Amino acid sequence: MKKNIYFKSINPYSEELICEFTALDSKENVGVILNEMQGAQKKWACLPVEQRTAFLPKLADMLKQNADYLAEIASLEMGKLLSHAKAEVLKSASLCDYYHQHAAEILAPKITHTGNGSEVKIEKVPLGIVLGIFPWNFPYWQILRSAIPSIVSGNAMMVKPAPNVSQSALALQKLIDQCDELPQQIFNTCLLSNELIETCIAMPQIQAVTFTGSTKTGAYIAAIAGKHIKPIVLELGGSDPLILLNDVHLPEVIDEILFSRFQNNGQSCVAAKRFLVHTEMLAEFLTLAEEKLAAYTIGNPLEFGVDIGPLARKDLLENLKNQVTESIEGGAKLYWQHPTFPDKGYFFPPSILTDIPTNNIAANEELFGPVLTVFEYSSEEELIAIANNTTFGLGASIFAKDVNKAAQLAQQIESGMVYINQMVKSDPKIPFGGIKNSGFGRELGADGLLAFCQTKSTWIKN
Repeated sequence: MKKNIYFKSINPYSEELICEFTALDSKENVGVILNEMQGAQKKWACLPVEQRTAFLPKLADMLKQNADYLAEIASLEMGKLLSHAKAEVLKSASLCDYYHQHAAEILAPKITHTGNGSEVKIEKVPLGIVLGIFPWNFPYWQILRSAIPSIVSGNAMMVKPAPNVSQSALALQKLIDQCDELPQQIFNTCLLSNELIETCIAMPQIQAVTFTGSTKTGAYIAAIAGKHIKPIVLELGGSDPLILLNDVHLPEVIDEILFSRFQNNGQSCVAAKRFLVHTEMLAEFLTLAEEKLAAYTIGNPLEFGVDIGPLARKDLLENLKNQVTESIEGGAKLYWQHPTFPDKGYFFPPSILTDIPTNNIAANEELFGPVLTVFEYSSEEELIAIANNTTFGLGASIFAKDVNKAAQLAQQIESGMVYINQMVKSDPKIPFGGIKNSGFGRELGADGLLAFCQTKSTWIKN
């Protein structure tokens, strides 16, 4: 008898099982769902874009009205601070507003003339069904920032959420199901077992794939998609440098730059992972950072006043412990670590590592948790070398009084995004994505709307 596979939702603060769901692990069942989705998508693609965006205002309103409810589910499932979870839901509502206002303009066909009597209509047409494989750290935003532009452009999306945030994904599905303007089966959350992913990608109904997660898994998913000649967007890990030039006034920026590392309990792909600090200001930076972090309250993410919650899963905690231990054994210095944190729950204390050798784990791997790694530099050449000494290339931040100098340095940083005097973040209006082992393709903005469209040219000669 075949053993059932379960998606388990475990509260990382209490370590108690919240609920569990039976995973979908039958090719035949998936095939039935995809056939229904395919029929719905073909009709959906024929509608004008104005009709395909009609559901967005209602969805935005429902996200706002249910923000507290959705935030609590996310906090319970993956330990996100309640205020941060609510901010994520409200940001998702702004995504709806952006595409409702701009999709028609972005997708409008272009007419050109060849000069030999032919008129050519160049248009963007959808691919079909997109399989979206999503992570747990932003359980609403990650799904919607990919699904909404894909659907608006005429595709359908099968959503495969991370197992530990199934409850969040299903709550989102219930909201979307209330949008009468959006046909059933255009947005479909399926609790697919990992064992079924390769089979699913190979199925002819799936025309494209989007994946957000680790570089290792992304490479595996990309290889399967490539084997079947299906386009893919990859948003993978990051080891973003945050650069402090020696003209910056640290007390003015310290709160923002620490937030850029410790937001979401340090579990964000675009979090500042490596802090590059000029020799002249290193001592001041470490003193300020220690002072600020020592005042952080660690505890229940549902409680007001808590600054750091638990990591999302036990295996993530164990992995981070091992990385920090190996970093120290490899020559890094544990400069400071928060002295108090709960005995129960998947907690890792906020920590600062310094004196990190070039070949150290802390210099070469993504530390997904509340660990701040500090690298000292004394020249611009050394700064650029450290910043680019990584296989990742998602984002980077430069803080400086001299904005022109910062902009010149930004041109030398190998990353998909550079932010000057602000932390790396995503915005519905702006393309988001990285280079190197941080992935390829773009989400958000016009690029995100066109990511799963093909260009079709229709030639007309009178």
